[in-house]
Amino acid sequence: MAASSITVTIRIAWWVNPYISAVNAFAAMAGMTPDVDKVVATAMRGVKFRFP
Repeated sequence: MAASSITVTIRIAWWVNPYISAVNAFAAMAGMTPDVDKVVATAMRGVKFRFP
């Protein structure tokens, strides 16, 4: 069996990390838990995968 490999480039938009930090901060201040599905859906809009 031959070995194979795949190269993947992942680009994360500049706003993804600040967005996650802000959600975390507001959730902590409000004493609530964020809706993980909504946070992931929004954050994934800023993540791009490239298969050259």
